[in-house]
Amino acid sequence: MRSRWRRSRNDVRRLTFDVGRLTLNALAVGLIAASSVHAQTSLVIVSGIGGEAKYTKAFGQLSSALAEAAHGRAKLADTSIIWLGDTAASAAKSRWYSGLSTRVNVERVLDGLADRRDGQVVVVLIGHGSGEGPETRISLPGPDMTATDFARVLSRFGNRRVAFINLTSASGDMLPLVAAPNRVVMTATKSAFQRNESQFARFFVDALSRDGADTDKDGRISLLEAFKYAESETKRYYETGGKLATENAQMADEGQLAGRFFLNAGGGGVGAGSNARLTALYAERSAFDDQIQSLKKRKTQMTADAYDAELERLLLALARKAREIRQLERGA
Repeated sequence: MRSRWRRSRNDVRRLTFDVGRLTLNALAVGLIAASSVHAQTSLVIVSGIGGEAKYTKAFGQLSSALAEAAHGRAKLADTSIIWLGDTAASAAKSRWYSGLSTRVNVERVLDGLADRRDGQVVVVLIGHGSGEGPETRISLPGPDMTATDFARVLSRFGNRRVAFINLTSASGDMLPLVAAPNRVVMTATKSAFQRNESQFARFFVDALSRDGADTDKDGRISLLEAFKYAESETKRYYETGGKLATENAQMADEGQLAGRFFLNAGGGGVGAGSNARLTALYAERSAFDDQIQSLKKRKTQMTADAYDAELERLLLALARKAREIRQLERGA
């Protein structure tokens, strides 16, 4: 008699297990390589000049809330969070405030991270935007930084995982200029002509701070989940207020990474920041995610039986890894 674990082709395709979302991605890496890639995350927050008191305050609050979410929920170390802001931001006396958001300082910080040659990097812009095409910019103390500037600096990261999230007004034209393989790019608007204050910005930061954005209920919030949450809440904001929407967020995901890209590279969860074993398990779970998505990309090159057998093997391994994580989290 055939074993219970031997399933028909259709049964294998329906295997879901409690392992979280299996997103479409094409990174073919092994467990050891993946663990290295997911070793750490550096978050760089760049908040620009407010101009008016209300905007200065709002940009400071958003930056501080984002840093708090990264530290509190995603368990990033203080040293992995860098906030560059205007002179008013320094008055907040935040432990994450690292200096003025001048072009020189922003480039210095990003160049330093590029020189490390490991870990993933998340860059978030908060403030006023302007300009068109290559001259799309964020307003900074002193010379502004343009899309051309960011594209040049980010090119130094090569094929490393990078997320570039521009939450400023008029940010849309930056997207095609900074998009690249293995990079997630988000902008609060779809063009340079959407110049009003961005509501998407506050909803995006809010998404990373609360359980409501965790749609697959795996205890972690991906950039894709944060984007969809903010997009939905922004739409609700305009509809509820009877206002004409003046912003439409957009995303470029060259490697289809957003669904697996988290502020904490390992995946997040209770106790991850202080439990080395738990952190390793998150990295291993992400590695199985990667292998499954790589398998899906090769499906047309395989026989149906070979594909189903390999998929079942990986899904079972992923289920066992998820069980280990749950057991360890309960004891954390």
